[in-house]
Amino acid sequence: MVYRWNLEGTALEFPSPFALENRFLVWRGYALIALALAVMVVVSYVGDNTAVSETVALEDQPEKGSVVPHMVGALLMALWGALNLVQASRQRVLQLLPGQPASLMAEISHEAAGISPGATWLMQAMGRGVASAPAVAGPYAAWMRRLSADVGAAPSSLHGYLRLHLAHLVLHVGLALLFGLGWLASLALAKPAALPLVALLVGLLGTAMLTRHRWQAEAAEPTPLLLTLLLAFGLLAAAPLVWFADVLPGAARLERLGLPLATALLLGLGLLVEVLALWAARRQIVAPRPARMAADEVSVSFDADPGQLFGDIGRELYVRWAEGIPSRRYGSQPPVFDAAAEEGNLAAVMLEESQPLVPDAPAGSALPSNSRWALVLLDGVGLALSVAGGLLLLWLAYAHMVNDKTSWLPGSLGLLGLGLGGYALHIGHLLWSRIEVSSTLTWLDFKGSYYRVSGATATPAGQRSEPGAVAVDELTVRATVAQARSAYYTAVPRGIGSRALLALVPDAKAAAHWTGFVQTWARNAALAPNAATTAVRAARALVRERRAGAPDAPAQPRRPARFCSVCGTPLLAGARFCQQCGSSVAPD
Repeated sequence: MVYRWNLEGTALEFPSPFALENRFLVWRGYALIALALAVMVVVSYVGDNTAVSETVALEDQPEKGSVVPHMVGALLMALWGALNLVQASRQRVLQLLPGQPASLMAEISHEAAGISPGATWLMQAMGRGVASAPAVAGPYAAWMRRLSADVGAAPSSLHGYLRLHLAHLVLHVGLALLFGLGWLASLALAKPAALPLVALLVGLLGTAMLTRHRWQAEAAEPTPLLLTLLLAFGLLAAAPLVWFADVLPGAARLERLGLPLATALLLGLGLLVEVLALWAARRQIVAPRPARMAADEVSVSFDADPGQLFGDIGRELYVRWAEGIPSRRYGSQPPVFDAAAEEGNLAAVMLEESQPLVPDAPAGSALPSNSRWALVLLDGVGLALSVAGGLLLLWLAYAHMVNDKTSWLPGSLGLLGLGLGGYALHIGHLLWSRIEVSSTLTWLDFKGSYYRVSGATATPAGQRSEPGAVAVDELTVRATVAQARSAYYTAVPRGIGSRALLALVPDAKAAAHWTGFVQTWARNAALAPNAATTAVRAARALVRERRAGAPDAPAQPRRPARFCSVCGTPLLAGARFCQQCGSSVAPD
């Protein structure tokens, strides 16, 4: 594994997860190039009658077919094979640019204060030991839940994959019904020329939808309404084709192409490919594993500004960046002090995730074993269809060089095999790109009380106090650290939700490090020289005396609780942003 994150090479490099897929691409590429060369040899040397004959019967002699369509087909196969080889070569090493994979939620700047809108969800996950799965909504949501009850825990890119291929499955079934209706109508009206026309229409509709996905991978999946309109258009277009089949010019010539058989195979094999893709995707849905989380907690008191402790913890987090890569910060709410109060409560939060990195295990092991074999079967079907299609084109070239009256049915089936084979390899690419990464989640929660030193200048809310202005009567720091395992897909654009948490493992040693850091900092603060030692002691004695005299009543009237006007979440003291939705709020 090689990590490069500098000006010479800002990328992370590790072994590619496409090792098995690359083998199928290489086999397909060499097979298509070899078949293309064979077609060129056939059209160049087969069919020439060089023997000397005394009697020539032109009307009985078979004529050599044109070489143009076969040369075009050979060039197409060679080009397709070369593209497969180029793709396999580019996938030998996987590179991740800065910011990849995507963060679990919106980040905040390291120089700013605030809470990410999804920080509450992550805190709850670290507290319970398992991440809650969001509800699945949108088109085909009910069918997705039938595929797996844990589909909500999968990355959003897999949700889009499932929606797309469920839509394609519905499209194949609808086109099969339309083709069956055309076949029954041609039999009822005794118009055999109508069936090739209906088959051509159905084949064009199916090919158009598959081509749309092949060349516009980022396009949204077809909605049920769009599929309904497409099938309704096909039904309305097929009706006049069946009725006027006998009078349409050129309808009889379509019988040589064998379109009904080719369309039937397109629908049947396409349905098989879609089912295999859904089966393989279903095997990659993994339910999050619960774990028993434990937090380390420590209570300290010191005569120093707690904001300095918060800043030193931030610098310690910088030192602990994984591979020197900036951590993803989801929450940074420093302690805020009431400018008008002599004492009060303080709260602060720090929530970060280290750069997700690939563990030492091979990248391919991130695939569940049953999903890997499903993908091998899917790519094997694609390879077999591609080779069968190339062989049919080779046989057609030989037959046409001998007799140009030969049916074009092998050509239609050959193109069908090449197209469906390439499609099967293409739709398996996203599932091969599944990567599991590990990261460290650090959640530090600060709660305590402070008092203001007599004679110190009041500090506006949200700003760091002057040295000696405030001191901590009691501060409880709760450290929760977990090693997180998450999964995402490298073959699609990264965004919020494209990476899903799979498991959390508590890291007691790392949590103890942070509580030990706070204790060490508090001891050092007690030993540090303080010009206001007398004032600090006097202020502390005054606060404790006031609390002892009225233990059940606060030193001053409590300010009413504040709530976010957008989501209604209770706000932290002095907070300027909502820790749930991130909206800015009015100051106290």
